[in-house]
Amino acid sequence: MKLCQGRVGKQEGANLIGIALVSSALFVLDIAEAYQYGNGTYVSFPGAILLALVLFLLLAGAMRASGQKDLLALMDFAFGKFVGNILSALICVLLFANAYFLISRFATMVHALVFMEVTLFPVLLWIVPVVIYIAFHGFECIARIAKCFGVILGACLLLSLLFPIDGYEAYRLFPLPLNHWDTIAADAFTGTFATIPAMLALLCMAQGMQGVQSAKKAGIIGAAVSIGLVAVVQVAIGMTFTYTELQNMFVPLYRLNLKLVQESYFFRLDKMLLFLWLIGALIAGAYYLYGAGFVFCRRWSRYDIRPAVIAAGIILLCCLTTEHMGQLQAFQVVRQYGSWLLVVPFTAAAAVALVKSHFLKKKGQTDEKA
Repeated sequence: MKLCQGRVGKQEGANLIGIALVSSALFVLDIAEAYQYGNGTYVSFPGAILLALVLFLLLAGAMRASGQKDLLALMDFAFGKFVGNILSALICVLLFANAYFLISRFATMVHALVFMEVTLFPVLLWIVPVVIYIAFHGFECIARIAKCFGVILGACLLLSLLFPIDGYEAYRLFPLPLNHWDTIAADAFTGTFATIPAMLALLCMAQGMQGVQSAKKAGIIGAAVSIGLVAVVQVAIGMTFTYTELQNMFVPLYRLNLKLVQESYFFRLDKMLLFLWLIGALIAGAYYLYGAGFVFCRRWSRYDIRPAVIAAGIILLCCLTTEHMGQLQAFQVVRQYGSWLLVVPFTAAAAVALVKSHFLKKKGQTDEKA
């Protein structure tokens, strides 16, 4: 099989996971409904990443205990080939959906905030082919690009929060959503549809990460850094705008930087930061697209991943361009129920694999004594 997987280390994996999680948490989850009962996003957004990390560690532990080389093998070990095929298709769909959500948000941002005099289609033709091109060159290429940009993107994100520090006011965080912890927990759980797929894709490509243990360490580092960055960004946004303002605001992080530009001499800094975030979105989108193609080819024995990546990219472009009502409803269903479709079956897979491996080891010890 020509899966273009290659081999990368923990640094590449951690940077890739960090970029994917931060991009999804800050731009895919940031919708008006998140501020309905006050601003609790500095808890719910990092919470979505934390829940994804817990499931990731559970699956990694099950893979190590059962001796399975990647997540696809673990699903077969736990449930058999038939159910494994269904779960593999589910991973493909959720990875593709995350690529759609992320690229759709950034295409809309670039169109609305930069290229206002053109239609959306030329903007998509400018963004989507880059995603396909990066994904076409494989996992190692994506991960090494992530290593090149990961620290730079993180530093620029933090630096952009330091400039408007004089405008931060803690009172804007009030009212604290102390009476709505159940809503915050529900938002964190619902948000896992945008965070779990990135972690699952890393386990599916564990061999390209030099094994399960290396993938586990990379996932822990990337998720931990992402939790910190997302929490800091959401607190900064909360101290700049009230929750009633955020309910009607498009991309609060951009508005935060726009406010900095209007009150200082940093002209065009908002546009520069937007394109830096776009670089992160391109890397994350390529990772999701390649991950979907990788799982499809591994599971259904396609010998070259490149046609699958190109086909997925063309489908992505068509979905972004047409925006048919039925298609939008389908993606809305993924947004609402994707967390349940991920958490329940994969938690069950980890539990079944752990129990099954325990009994197999116990049986082996009994046979040795006999």
